[in-house]
Amino acid sequence: MKARRVLGILLSSGLLATAQESDPARFRGHVFPGATLPWGSVKAGADSKSNDNQAGFVSDGTPIVGLSSMHDDGTGGGKSLGNFPFLPLTSKNCAQNDLTKCTTTAIPTASPGYFAIPLKNGVNAEVTVTQHTSLHRFTYEPGTEQMLFLIDVTGDLGGSWHLEDGHVTVSPNPKTKGTRVTGMSAFIPSFGQSYYKLYFCFDAPDTFVQAKYYETSGGMKYTDLNSTGTFDHVIQRSGMAGVLMGFAPGSSRILSARMGISWTSTDRACAYAEEEVPDIFAFDTVHAAARAKWNEVLGTVEVDATGVSASTQELFWSSLYRTYIAPTNITGDNPLWESTEPYWDSFYCIWDTFRVVHPLYAITAPIAQAEIIRALIDIYRHAGWLPDCRMSLDKGFTQGGSNADSLLADSYIKGIKAGIDWEDGFKAMVKDATVMGDFEVEGRGNINSREKYGYIPVHDNDHPQSAGANTRSGSRLLEYVYNDFDIALVAQGLNKTAEMYHYFNKSADWYNIWNPDAEHSGFGGFIQPRRADGSWYYEGYERDGNYRPDHCSPVFGHDSCYGGYGGGEFYEASSWEYSFYVPHDMATLVDIMGGPKTFSARLDHFFEAGFHDLGDEPGFLPTYLYNYVGEPAKTVDRVDSMISLYYNTSVDGLPGNDDSGSMGAYVVWSHLGFYPVAGQDTYLLNRPYFPKITIRNQDTGAVSIVIASGLSERNKYIQSATLNGKPYTKNWLSHDFFRYGGTLKLVMGSSKKSSWGTGKDDIPMSLSTKGFGCDTCVSPAKLHGNETSTGSGLSNSPSQVPDTGAVVHDGANTVQEDASSKPNGFFSYLIFLLLAD
Repeated sequence: MKARRVLGILLSSGLLATAQESDPARFRGHVFPGATLPWGSVKAGADSKSNDNQAGFVSDGTPIVGLSSMHDDGTGGGKSLGNFPFLPLTSKNCAQNDLTKCTTTAIPTASPGYFAIPLKNGVNAEVTVTQHTSLHRFTYEPGTEQMLFLIDVTGDLGGSWHLEDGHVTVSPNPKTKGTRVTGMSAFIPSFGQSYYKLYFCFDAPDTFVQAKYYETSGGMKYTDLNSTGTFDHVIQRSGMAGVLMGFAPGSSRILSARMGISWTSTDRACAYAEEEVPDIFAFDTVHAAARAKWNEVLGTVEVDATGVSASTQELFWSSLYRTYIAPTNITGDNPLWESTEPYWDSFYCIWDTFRVVHPLYAITAPIAQAEIIRALIDIYRHAGWLPDCRMSLDKGFTQGGSNADSLLADSYIKGIKAGIDWEDGFKAMVKDATVMGDFEVEGRGNINSREKYGYIPVHDNDHPQSAGANTRSGSRLLEYVYNDFDIALVAQGLNKTAEMYHYFNKSADWYNIWNPDAEHSGFGGFIQPRRADGSWYYEGYERDGNYRPDHCSPVFGHDSCYGGYGGGEFYEASSWEYSFYVPHDMATLVDIMGGPKTFSARLDHFFEAGFHDLGDEPGFLPTYLYNYVGEPAKTVDRVDSMISLYYNTSVDGLPGNDDSGSMGAYVVWSHLGFYPVAGQDTYLLNRPYFPKITIRNQDTGAVSIVIASGLSERNKYIQSATLNGKPYTKNWLSHDFFRYGGTLKLVMGSSKKSSWGTGKDDIPMSLSTKGFGCDTCVSPAKLHGNETSTGSGLSNSPSQVPDTGAVVHDGANTVQEDASSKPNGFFSYLIFLLLAD
């Protein structure tokens, strides 16, 4: 091929261009559809020229501009990874040699560990994977004169390269007798600070017939390459660069390609490629091994699908599959520090996943979950704090609380201990609660002010000057409070009595921003932000002088609650929704909302008035809260309606970004028939979607069986239950069922009036009712004389600064701390992206 023609294809390729999409919300799940292993480092697939391509491929008909080996799954924020894309080309069929015209001609084919997509230029692209390597098979059309192949060595989905010089080497590979291309570049993470470096090692089993290196720094320049020589070049940071090669088609017209990826070095990338895929032609063998690995991981759950529709089965299994895509296990490939501990990455973000994904691992993949806990604690050891969000080796932006505390606690109380230093884990949790760092990416903010006032004042500036935004005072306090409760549970298990009482006490601070005089839609009492002088904050949350707790809900100001300036005092949900978030003391919440009947009616109105938002994770738990007032039948109806309204197996079958499998995990839990209250030993019972479910514990070998006798579309309400042959009336389970095994048999029927699960002793425990092992804990409402059964009443006057306690104990506030653990200054948040999640 003539150099000018090669150059013409190259210049028009537009690998980093973006396209306008008229309705990107149609494709908002951002699910990664390509090939990967469970928690695999490599995630290979096609990349679309779409504004919605955070995970690479988008089903919106936009052109395919490359295939790359690195992606994240279900994220918001910026476009993530997509590094070193390459594209198979021909000298015809792409109109005017414009690669943006090389659109797909059919729906891609995908299955666990495999992805294939036909291009309009006649090339069929297939990819399968190992842990660190993608293996590609490109089949060209009959009559192809030369199999052209482009590698963009500075490309990624976000066009974020240019931070520092890169590097590329093209040389013969004596081991394969083919062509090897290695290189590195630096990129910006999609939702975090700093930058990261990534390395690749590409192998083709044949030598190229012709090849050119291109670079755009200082204008387009290209260099002819020699198949028998070595080309070694430093890439200037001001331009893009790549390699275009042409291979003889042979009789098969198949170009096989191996792509090793490493976060450490090109040598490590090549070693991974050679160790994991020694035979570049063994595509089917590698594919079979990937599928077997998926079957092993998915196989801890078995269901009897008798009488269950194909669409329900597909929704369940595809949702369960997605929960294992992230985070990623890159143990042994961490360049940041030397350690014998595992290293996991792509926590994107724990604010999402601690609620549903990691509790799922506790029953289906406890060995992996133990490694994740070890990795998080090791991040604390070397980076200073537990992360809330972390990707591409970088610190990611914190969305709310220090929710790694709750993630750790969830595993601790469920007996996950293999190789975990829980003393270090506890130190990490306490540091989150007591030491202020850069809470844009680590720990908590406003620690000093919360200690002083018992809440986070709106616009609090008691910290060093920062460009960050002091927002989310309402939602962050609620999350900090629950994080404190979880620190108390771990302290309890480690026999740290003083610390236990201290953090149980701190977990009552939510009551300090409960305004019983706030009224809306006929209901009284809401979480409301406060100023430092104790007065209630109304700005942006009022109309006609009245507080609007529906602000940030789908019916009012839905898109105005995010992490940056102007983002408001609640994150991705309204006060209506956050006012239900006291998972550790629902008994007090039910009481101050007016008692069980009013609470139930309030929940009904919350959903029916459109205040609820299932598209973000705070909306999950409210669908199960009827259990706390002894109405499990209403939980069944509510959860069923959520699945029916928001989920299906079509392209737009998710209510929001999948958030590293979180949206899918809600489906999994709902179909299993129980839901975790993350960070405690409570699973709220719903109803199974299958007549029999079997879960095998990888760690203990225990087998847990749920049988729904008589289950049908009509018979979906639990009439009675036995646990290991004994009558069981509670509408919740403890983790002992999954840790030690057993059989839960449910008798199903059509009656909503069954007495099962409705008694006072059948509802889940609360801190103020002597639950969670705290015999001295009481309701903060009772301590302040504000207990009410009407849903309204007077609390502290707005000018008073409350001093709420939840524990009656002489040593409740006598935690001994050394100087290094006391609160200090911190840098507040920088601006979040509006589409952060």
